[in-house]
Amino acid sequence: MTAYSRDGDTGGRSLRHFWPAICAATLEFAFATSAAADAAHDPTVTGVTALIVNAPPTTVAPLLTEPVAATPQTIVVIPSEIIQLGGLNDLRDVLRLDPDVSAHADEDSGQGTNVQIRGFSARFDIYRDGQLDVGQYYRDPFDLAAIEVLTGPSSVIFGRGSTGGVIDDIGKSPSVQGFAAGTLSFGTDGLARATADFDAPIGTGAAVRLNAMGQTTGEAGRDWVNYRRVGVSPVMAIGMDGPTTLTLSYLHQTQWDRPDYGVPWIDIGNPGEVSHPAVVPWNNFYGFRDDYSDVSADIGTARLSQTLGGGWTLTDEFTAAAYGRSYRITEPGVAAIVAPGTAPSTVTVTRTVRGGHSSESIVEDDLDLRGDIRIFGQRNTLVFGGSLGRQTSDPTVLSFSAVPTTNLIAPDEDQLFSGIARTKSNVRFGAETAAAYLGDTMHLGERWQIDLDGRLDRFAAHYRNTVPTLTVFSHTDLKPTWRAALLYDLTASARAYVMAGTSFDPSAEGLSLSASTADLAPESTRTFETGVKWNPTPTVLVTGALFQTTMFNAREPSPVDPSFDILAGTERSQGFEVAVQGRVTPQWLVQGGYTHLDAKVIASPNDDDGQPLQDAPRDNLRLFSAYDVTPRWTLGGGFEYQSSRVPGSTPDSNGFWQRVPGYWTASALVRYRLGPDLAIQLNADNLFNEHYYDGLDDNHVNVGAGRSVHLTIVAVSR
Repeated sequence: MTAYSRDGDTGGRSLRHFWPAICAATLEFAFATSAAADAAHDPTVTGVTALIVNAPPTTVAPLLTEPVAATPQTIVVIPSEIIQLGGLNDLRDVLRLDPDVSAHADEDSGQGTNVQIRGFSARFDIYRDGQLDVGQYYRDPFDLAAIEVLTGPSSVIFGRGSTGGVIDDIGKSPSVQGFAAGTLSFGTDGLARATADFDAPIGTGAAVRLNAMGQTTGEAGRDWVNYRRVGVSPVMAIGMDGPTTLTLSYLHQTQWDRPDYGVPWIDIGNPGEVSHPAVVPWNNFYGFRDDYSDVSADIGTARLSQTLGGGWTLTDEFTAAAYGRSYRITEPGVAAIVAPGTAPSTVTVTRTVRGGHSSESIVEDDLDLRGDIRIFGQRNTLVFGGSLGRQTSDPTVLSFSAVPTTNLIAPDEDQLFSGIARTKSNVRFGAETAAAYLGDTMHLGERWQIDLDGRLDRFAAHYRNTVPTLTVFSHTDLKPTWRAALLYDLTASARAYVMAGTSFDPSAEGLSLSASTADLAPESTRTFETGVKWNPTPTVLVTGALFQTTMFNAREPSPVDPSFDILAGTERSQGFEVAVQGRVTPQWLVQGGYTHLDAKVIASPNDDDGQPLQDAPRDNLRLFSAYDVTPRWTLGGGFEYQSSRVPGSTPDSNGFWQRVPGYWTASALVRYRLGPDLAIQLNADNLFNEHYYDGLDDNHVNVGAGRSVHLTIVAVSR
C-alpha cells in the first residue's frame, strides 16, 4: 500500500517538449489525386471544387464489391474535404455528421473514441483500412482520406461485433504527382494546431506520402481540461503501374490529456422520479489538477495485391498494432438522494478515481481472392478469403481510497491529487481469431443484383488475473454469420434494395472475461433493411432506408443473482433514415441526414421492458453545407439537433430514471482564397453557445463544448 500522487499540472510533460514538432509540421491540406493538385493551382477553380478528395468509389471491405451507390446497405462516407472545411480535428466530431451515430461518455477505466450506432455500442467496432483498431485513444483524422460508417450488423464483413454498425477509417494513399501542403490553426481555448502532407514519386510507379500533425487545445467552456497530441503517418507504394502492388503504411499517435468526466447526476425527490445532471456553473471541473491520460498507438500495415490472369486479384494484408496507456482520472458523483429544497452549495461531491496502465496488441493477416466469372451467362463477382490473428490486453487497474471530496457548486479545481492506491487487478488476456468467408455478387440481366455472403468465425479467449487471487477463465466461440440482399435498378441513376444479415457479440469482445460472462454464448443480432439510393447527378448521393435490428439474447443481470449475467433480454432498434452526400452543383457541397429511431428493450427479466436503449435519441438531424459564392469566397456551416437520451434502460442505484434533454447547435464557415496556393479559413462552432450535454454514462455526464472560433491558414505547393 503506497501513497499515490503526481505533481505538476501537465502530467510531467510540458508543451515545450513537443511544440517544435508542431512548428516543424508547417501546414495541412490534403490532395489525394493529381486533379486536386492541378485544381489548387488554377485560379479559376472555386474553393470547394479545389478540395477534390472524393470518397472512394468502393469500400475497402473485400465482400463489398460494388460502389457505395450500388451497395445494398446504408453507408455514410465522410470525405476529407468535409473534414477540412468543417475544421474537424477529432473522429468524434467527424462522426457527428452521421445521424445514426450518437456520443457515449468515457466510462470507468475506458477512454477514447466511444460512440453508439442506432442504439448499440460501437466502441469495439472501429477499423482502419478494414483492420480492427482496438486502441483507447482519441483518433485524429489528419491522415484520413475518408471515414465510412456501415450501418447495421456487419459480422459477415468484418467479424465479431458490429451490432449497430462499423466505423472504417480510410488512410490517405500516395500518388505519383508530388505536392506539399498543410495548415496552421490558432483559436480560442488555447488551440494551436499544425499539420503537413507531403507526396513525392520515388521512381516509376512508386511514391511516398507523409502526413504529420501536432495539436494542443483546451475545451470551450471547461476549466482545466486540455488535450495534446502528435502524430505521423508515412505510406509507401511500389508497383502502382503494374500487376503487383506493395503498400507499406504506419501510424503513430501519442496524446497527453487531462480528460473531462463532466458533471454528476443528482437524485432529487423520491425513487421512481427522473434524475438529471446537476445544475452547476457550466465550467465546473471536479477532477484534480494533475489528472492525466497518456496514450500511444502504433499501427503498421503491409498490403500486397497481385493481379492474376482472367480478371482475378489476390490480396494479402498484414497488420501489427501496439497500444500503451497510463491514466488517472476522476469521476464525480453524488451518491445520496437529495431532499427537495436543499441548497446546492451544501451538497458534497465524491471523487471516484480511476487509474492504471495497460498495453494492447493485434497481429492479423487477411488473404482474399476476387474475380469475375460467368455462370449461365450471368456475371458473378466471387470473393474467397480468410484471416488469422491474435489479440492481447494486459491491464493493471488500481483502486483508490482516502480521496478528498469537493463541493458541488464551488469545487476545488486547483487541488492536487492525494489518496491511497492499491492494485485491484493484474490481467493477462489473449485471444486467437480465425475466419473463413465467401461471397457472390450476381448480376442478373441489366437491372437485378443479388448479394450472398457467408462467414465462419472462431474466437478463443484466455483470461488470467493474479490479483487479489489467481483467477483463470477460457471461452471459445465458433459462430457463422450471413448477409443476403436484392437490388433492382429503377432507372440508370436510382436503385431499390432489401437486405438481411446477422452479427454476434462474444462475451470477450472487449478483450476481457469475468465470472459473470465466461460461460455465456455470444449475443446474436439480426437486421432487415429496405431502401433507395439515387444519384440525381454523378456527384451526389441521396439515400433513404427503413430498418429493424433485433438482438435476441442480450446479456442481462440475473434476477436471482445480479452478480452473474444471463442471456435473456431482447432489444430492438427500428426506424427510418434519409441522407444526402456530395456536390449538388460544382459549387455546393452537402453532407447530412435525419434518423428517426425507436430503440428499446422489448423483453427482459429485470422489468425494464419498453425502456429506451442507451444513447439512442428518437430524433437525430445532422447537416453541413459549403457554397462557393465567388471564385474566392466560400460560405458554409452546419446544424445539429438531437432529442433527449438516457444512459441506460434501468434506474440508478437509488431507483431514479436518468435522462438528459435534447439540444441543438450551429456552426459557421468562411473561407477566402488569397491566391491559387493560399487560403484562410474561419470556423465557429456552437455558434450560439448552447448549453447541452454530450456523452452519457450512468455515473456522470459530459458537458458539451461551448462556443469556439479558430482561424486556419491553408497552403499547397507542387
